Amino acid sequence: MSIPKISVVMPVYNAEKYLRESIDSILNQTFKDFEFIIINDGSTDSSLEIIKYYNDSRIHIVDQDNTGLAKALNNGIALSTTEFIARMDADDIAMPERLGKQYHFLSNNPKYIIVGSNAENIDVDGNYVYTTSQKITDNNLRGMLPCTPFIHPSVMFRKDIYYKAGKYPEYMLKAQDTVLFNRMAKFGKIANLPESLMKYRIVPTSNSLRSREGRKRIHAITSKAILKNEISSDDYEFLKTLTSNRNSKERLANYHLHLAKKYLWNNYNSRLARENIFKSFKIKKRINTVGFLLISLLPKNLIVYLYKKFRNKK
Repeated sequence: MSIPKISVVMPVYNAEKYLRESIDSILNQTFKDFEFIIINDGSTDSSLEIIKYYNDSRIHIVDQDNTGLAKALNNGIALSTTEFIARMDADDIAMPERLGKQYHFLSNNPKYIIVGSNAENIDVDGNYVYTTSQKITDNNLRGMLPCTPFIHPSVMFRKDIYYKAGKYPEYMLKAQDTVLFNRMAKFGKIANLPESLMKYRIVPTSNSLRSREGRKRIHAITSKAILKNEISSDDYEFLKTLTSNRNSKERLANYHLHLAKKYLWNNYNSRLARENIFKSFKIKKRINTVGFLLISLLPKNLIVYLYKKFRNKK
């Protein structure tokens, strides 16, 4: 058998609700020459049974105890046989031409080491929320560093550069991709394709849902890790607290308020914004939630005006 051209690496942890749709989206790609490494990272639901249901020679299953995202990815990439690694998450959906477009970009542009894309963001039920507007060019993406300039599961990268950069940092329980991609960026050019090549699911555990103070702390920890490739024990314990409270009421309330903001600012769908505002308020009653409800009652043109004023002040 010939060596495939791409290794798609997807960790899975208790993803039974979305897993079939995610796997199908990879198997149905227009570009067929790939291997699909699926790491079942200690799932306790029916994820492993779902993976084993598929009878496709391109699928390679790794069944392991739970190790966390970074180690699961490193284990999967260590088994890959190709030059190009395509990331995928078990709750996302790849558009049919994703792998082909990213493979041809990297093949035709040898100075580039990572390529991502835009995405259609969806909620936990698969409802469309908004389309991202990622920066595209190498210069613009570098201007975003040390923040990550990519939607993590949208990227394809060169495996040799991944190893040069030190792999995914297993000491980081969050923002592993940000550390890796910053370290990789020293070795070549980076880009995003302008097309939306995936449907990215916004979930309650997303980093973007955390408090401003929490995001600042994560940013400080990440910046140290990029420079030193290590973090302090105190920083590790802080990251640990973020993974131990995944399903709190506050996290769920923040999730629905986050969706409401996106419907107001990016999609201007007042009805769906109000639905999520009410869900958030039902979980946790807060004054700022009432403020967003009042904004959602305004005409669309006024909402757009207020959003632009707010953005210009930042």
